[in-house]
Amino acid sequence: MADDIRALTGVRGVAAAVIVVYHFGDVQLATGGTGSFFRIPYGYLLVDLFFMLSGYVMALTYRDAFLHLTGKAFAHFMLKRVARLYPAYFIIGLFYVAKIAAGLSGEKLEMYSAWDWTGNLLMMTGWGLYIFPIIGVAWAASAEMGSYLLLPILMPFTQRGSKWIAGLAVIVALLGIYAVSISGRGSGGPLDVVNGNSLYPLLRAVAGFTLGLAIFRFGDVVDRLSPGVQDILVVALPLAIIAVGLADASDRLMYLLYIPLVAVLSRDGRMAQLLFGNALVYRLGIISYSIYLIHPLFVSFAIRTWRHLGQTEAVYIAASLVCFAIIWALAEVSYRFVEMPGRNWVTQRFIPRRSDAPVKA
Repeated sequence: MADDIRALTGVRGVAAAVIVVYHFGDVQLATGGTGSFFRIPYGYLLVDLFFMLSGYVMALTYRDAFLHLTGKAFAHFMLKRVARLYPAYFIIGLFYVAKIAAGLSGEKLEMYSAWDWTGNLLMMTGWGLYIFPIIGVAWAASAEMGSYLLLPILMPFTQRGSKWIAGLAVIVALLGIYAVSISGRGSGGPLDVVNGNSLYPLLRAVAGFTLGLAIFRFGDVVDRLSPGVQDILVVALPLAIIAVGLADASDRLMYLLYIPLVAVLSRDGRMAQLLFGNALVYRLGIISYSIYLIHPLFVSFAIRTWRHLGQTEAVYIAASLVCFAIIWALAEVSYRFVEMPGRNWVTQRFIPRRSDAPVKA
């Protein structure tokens, strides 16, 4: 199996794009109240798809390295994860601080305590430590970092033991997701739990991460299906996900549909390549992390444009389209001049070339 599964990278890009549209579609208006311009039902669940994808890629990339894990090897692994996530998080975070300082966000720098600044600097906003975030959506990247810290525990249960033990890990993960859904802390829906005043966001991430690891372990089930059946599933599963959203049925049902979707896309078949591995979608996946971090910066600008140019749906949609183009361009800049140089600098500065684990993104 190739280290770079184009369909999985591409679906990450699709997920990032849908999250952008979701956050622009339902917004808190500057004049008060909520405006729903183009609703994406259960759009918040695309973050959970990120967690599953990350878990799968970690199993694909590091399963063998974790068979004989040493403290040094794990330190190198975590440094690589920091190198992957932190440079863009830090630099883009400075733009959020600048926006707050300029009075363009509705917040003030005085709102942040020393604990808040420390927690944001150390990327701990998604760990249930009551840290007020500078980048609201960064709770997901923070919770993903927390999942990496737990990988020495998660990897053995999902990869080394019997499939019965891996199946038990799946059950525990699904119970964790159920606990999140009944916590009563969801904002846009039962599973939309993001507030850093509890451990539920971290539980949400770890559960999705564990399911991604398990999808890798049980991936051979998909190999028993013919290429034609796999192609049908690549089309049918997204359609089923869309149908669940349009019917406003259940975010838990939609969540469950993500599991077979990741599994069938991981085989990178003909239809998966066509829909999610094509050049455009694949590129979106490459820059998806920067897209995710950058896009909330511009929601308020779309709202301000709507307020000053007529307060009509057409004005807001046009302003949003302009913002989408800017976000895409800035994500490219961030990837080329922040993400990649930052990753290379950290790995070259702190990790010897010959290490106990392979250097993977």
